[in-house]
Amino acid sequence: MSARDQGRIQKPLLTEAVMFFSEHGISREMLFPEFEALLDGLVAAPECADETIEAVFLQINHRLHVRAAVFFTIDFDMDGCVNRLWNLPLRQLAEKAGRGPDMGGGPIRLVCLGFCNNNEYRASLWKPQQRGGKADLSLIKQAVTRNTLGIIGEDEEAQAVLATDNLQMAAEEAWYGNASALESAPQAVEEDLAAQMEALRKLHASEIADHLRQIAELQNRLRLQEQAHRQQLESLRGQHADQLTVAQGELLDIKRELAEQQKLNTLLRRELSKLQSRTHMDSE
Repeated sequence: MSARDQGRIQKPLLTEAVMFFSEHGISREMLFPEFEALLDGLVAAPECADETIEAVFLQINHRLHVRAAVFFTIDFDMDGCVNRLWNLPLRQLAEKAGRGPDMGGGPIRLVCLGFCNNNEYRASLWKPQQRGGKADLSLIKQAVTRNTLGIIGEDEEAQAVLATDNLQMAAEEAWYGNASALESAPQAVEEDLAAQMEALRKLHASEIADHLRQIAELQNRLRLQEQAHRQQLESLRGQHADQLTVAQGELLDIKRELAEQQKLNTLLRRELSKLQSRTHMDSE
């Protein structure tokens, strides 16, 4: 066995990396050990403080081909440290991922929002789309090709990497592995993939129906709450009107009593004045 063959055997099969996205594109690239340091709180990312970042976990071979991609979100606190409650088994998700688009080295294993069989992690996933006029997958391909991470590979193999401008993005339906993407596959595999795609479509339709049912239930509850609120408001208005009527009646009674008391006081003053005059005359 030649030294070249030994080098190939000893070469790590895959390099793991994480890339952060901003609204303009990829904002940060790191090898997985650096990301683990972030998770362990050994380092912080002040530029990500108090934000939820869209990120992607990648497995890349020595030919600079992406073999797996997990599109996940990660929360940072005010100090730029990863939220301690964050816990996503990225490697496990990548290993169990379904067939995705071809990024130059054959179909990748893909996990993203809308393409994950485990609903437990849906809230922590996002779906690659367009960013700054380019597809997110194309941005990833460009970053991997630039190899700023320093992934070691054979020079002649690295030169054979497809140009990012020629990246052929499979239609989203093809991410599920349809028959046209597998013309050379055995008929049994094609039928199995078609069955998987049909099962995913049914699952998606079921989820939509469930969401619509939940929306209808929420709308019904909202109508009932609004009706109860209106009834309560009308009741309070009626109580307030009754109390106001009673208060106005009591006020009128008090005014009448006060007027009568004032008249009585006037009569008493007159009688007192007459009495004082008589007493004065008798004394003289």
